Amino acid sequence: MSMKFTGIADDDRRIEAELHAMGAFDTPQIEQASSISQIFNAIGQFAEWMRWKGEVGVYGCRVGAAHARHEEAKHFA
Repeated sequence: MSMKFTGIADDDRRIEAELHAMGAFDTPQIEQASSISQIFNAIGQFAEWMRWKGEVGVYGCRVGAAHARHEEAKHFA
């Protein structure tokens, strides 16, 4: 599957392994997406991984990313 997130091979493998552990690749890809779509998807997954790592760093555990996004949206609205 080898996706590029940062361009650094070791970091990309680690990020992909952690995304896989989070269940990011549980649903099979039926259609092949366009290149631009794949780029945006990789950026979104990288941002989700950064959020996940931040939650673990701040709270000591992983809280719901959806709940965190909801709270941020309320704060910035």
